[in-house]
Amino acid sequence: MSYSHLNQPQVVSNVDKLVRGTLSNKLGFEEVRNRLNDLYHPFMNTLDEELGYSETANAFIYSTNSIVGDSYPCDVFWDHDKTQFFIDRLSYYENAIDVKDDLWRDQEIANKAELEIYIRELINHYSKLLFVYVDLKYTREESHLVDIETFHAHMNHMRDLIGNKKTCFEHLQGYAWALEQGDMNDGLHCHLLLIYDGSKRQNDYYLGKEVGEKWRHITDGVGTYYNWNTSSNKWKYDQQNLLGMGMIYRNNSLEVENAVRTASYLTKPEKSGQQLKVMISDMRSFGRGTYRNTKRRRLTPRTK
Repeated sequence: MSYSHLNQPQVVSNVDKLVRGTLSNKLGFEEVRNRLNDLYHPFMNTLDEELGYSETANAFIYSTNSIVGDSYPCDVFWDHDKTQFFIDRLSYYENAIDVKDDLWRDQEIANKAELEIYIRELINHYSKLLFVYVDLKYTREESHLVDIETFHAHMNHMRDLIGNKKTCFEHLQGYAWALEQGDMNDGLHCHLLLIYDGSKRQNDYYLGKEVGEKWRHITDGVGTYYNWNTSSNKWKYDQQNLLGMGMIYRNNSLEVENAVRTASYLTKPEKSGQQLKVMISDMRSFGRGTYRNTKRRRLTPRTK
C-alpha cells in the first residue's frame, strides 16, 4: 500500500498503527518492513518540529533516526537488517507509550466527570433544554487536503461563532466539543454538543442542519457533517428508552439521565484509538462552556 497521497495527520496515524502493531506482535516481519518502506519517506517529509506528536510517533522518530543517521529519507531503504534493528529499538519505548496512554485515559475520565457536573448544573437551572449533536468532519474525497493546522483554524472559527451566540447559536446556554481522529479512516473530526434554552428554541433538527452548513461554509466546502437529531435517530433511541437528545425536561428523570449518558460519549476513555496523533502547541482536544457566568440568569460567578 502506498501512503504518498496521504496528508500529515493520516501519515502519523498510520505510523501509530505500525508502532502499536509491531510492539503487540500483530504484524509479521515482512508487513513491518513493507510499511516502513511505504511510510518512512512521507512521514519524514511532513515532520514539523513545531508540532507535538504522539508517543508512538516519537518512538518511530527516535528508533529510525538511531538506525539511518543523517541519511536523506529518499535514500533510505528498509532491508532485512534495518527492519530488525527497528523492531529491536522500538521495544525501548514501549513503557513510555504505555505511560502516555494511561495519562490520556485518566484525562478522559476527568473530562467525563467534569462534563457530567456541567450538564447536571445546566439541567437543574433550566426547566427544559434542547440538546443538539453534530459531528463536524471532512469529505472522504477531500480529507487528504486537511492538515492539523487547517483543522485547528477551522475549529477556532467555529468556536468564535459559538461564542458570539448569533444566528443558529442564539439562545445557546451550554456546549461541549471533543476533537478526535478516526482509527479506521484516520479522518480529523469534532463531536459537538450544543445546549439551547428550551423555552426559546424548539427545532433541534433544523438547528443541527444550520450548524452543519456553517461548518461547510467555514471549510469552503471541504467539510461535511452528520446531524444526529433526525426523527429516525430519535425514534430508534426512544424505543429503547435511551433518548438523550432533543428537548430534555428537568422533571423527567429518565430524560435527564439519558442526556447525561449521551453527552458522556464525547469523553470515552475506551476510544484511545481515536485520540489526536499530532497537535499544535497548547491545542486542546476537549472543551466545554462555563456554567457560572454573569450572563446566566439569577446566577453569579463562583468566588474563590
